[in-house]
Amino acid sequence: MMRKRPQWLFIALICCAMQALADDFYAVRPADIDCVVQAAQRQGVPANVLLAISSKESGKNGQSVSNRNGTFDLGHFQINTTHWGPKGVFAAYPAITKSDVAWRGCYNAELAAWLLRQKLDENNGQDFWTRAANYHSRTRKFNDIYKKDLIPLAVKWGKYLERQRHARLVVSYQ
Repeated sequence: MMRKRPQWLFIALICCAMQALADDFYAVRPADIDCVVQAAQRQGVPANVLLAISSKESGKNGQSVSNRNGTFDLGHFQINTTHWGPKGVFAAYPAITKSDVAWRGCYNAELAAWLLRQKLDENNGQDFWTRAANYHSRTRKFNDIYKKDLIPLAVKWGKYLERQRHARLVVSYQ
């Protein structure tokens, strides 16, 4: 049985979307390490894992990459447009726009952290790294490939954060 994430976290994200124009954190600009770490802290995910996903996805601010299946990956964390489809988690929330996700780097990081939190919270018998790699794909073949790259990136980012941030952050090597 999947544990549901409190609805208030998602509502908070929507409120952030509506305030995006007024708040510098959600300004139209690239994401930086500080806002990615802040997003990880707010969503309760390991900062090193979120930074590893950013490195693996290697998206750019404003970027929209087309996929073979007709969907697009948006922004730094390459958030897929399937999330706006009929069964997507953003479908019922018109305040979360594809344009904002593509161009507002820190907002992209916040949504990516929220999506990662959903994957990590799933009680599906999978290990931590498989659930983290579900951010990219649940298909075993693609998940395994992604996971193989994600783990060393997370270790690298964890060491950086411990050195530079004095271990004040949640870092996981599960």
